[in-house]
Amino acid sequence: MKRVFAFGCSYTAYSYPTWADLLHLDFDHVENWGLPGIGNRAIAERIAECHAKNKFTKDDIVIVQWSSHLRNDWYSTSSNTDRFAGWRTYGSIFNYHNAKLYDKEWIDTFFFEPAYVMHTLNSIVATQSLLKSTGCAWYMTSIGDVRELGNDLRQNDNYGELTNDAVSAGKQGKKAAWRLAKELEVYDDAIWADHKDHWLMPFELFCQTCPEHTFGYLDDREEVFLDLHPTPRQHILWIKQELKDKIGISDNSIAGGLELAEHVEKMQQKFKSNKISFDYSVRKKDKFPQSVQKLMWPGKPYGF
Repeated sequence: MKRVFAFGCSYTAYSYPTWADLLHLDFDHVENWGLPGIGNRAIAERIAECHAKNKFTKDDIVIVQWSSHLRNDWYSTSSNTDRFAGWRTYGSIFNYHNAKLYDKEWIDTFFFEPAYVMHTLNSIVATQSLLKSTGCAWYMTSIGDVRELGNDLRQNDNYGELTNDAVSAGKQGKKAAWRLAKELEVYDDAIWADHKDHWLMPFELFCQTCPEHTFGYLDDREEVFLDLHPTPRQHILWIKQELKDKIGISDNSIAGGLELAEHVEKMQQKFKSNKISFDYSVRKKDKFPQSVQKLMWPGKPYGF
């Protein structure tokens, strides 16, 4: 029996089933280690933790979705009004949720963007070495192309996933990271060229090929705002394009995923004026199609 281990941020664990959850339709043992808002250092640490606990083997499949270089990860045993105990994940340092936590003094003291890019690249290099040593089947993806520093994302200013320095580097051409700091270019071959068969299309770039499936909501002024996270339909279409042939996804599972996507889309239309109510309703799994009853979602959080 193959075990599947999935890692990532909210593009992997969200308020509705994601690509990682949909893998339950074909595999009996799937662990979704995704945490919304998590950064790349914590993703790498959780992969190491998972391996220590589960001992990846040649019979396992490990899929990693990397997030943004602009996230700061730390662990705490205490809870407060906006963060639970555990990995304190809330997206980018420049996310509006983090405005009070990361003030100008903190940023001036601790934040240097080229170093944060380097931290991400080192996390990827170390994780690739770990996974190769186990003999497991492994694949990696990301939100956008990590090397583009957010320039290839559809932008939502509240997310804070693009800095002025990254914009300036991106204007000079592709692979903005190497223009931000030339010495980082040594990672290009080590991470991507040497492992090109292990990289899957970034989620945001895939979603840009089918933006009509992105969920929109109405705010208090009856204006539409987009949730740029992949929708269930975008997740299952991504699986069909990027994973189906690589890990043996069945046609029945693809059909079941599409049936679920249609059901969730109808629910979203019903609650498009209240995203919180939609999220709550989906989590109840109300009248999910019979074809996806095997789906183990929402699942328990994994890890320390």
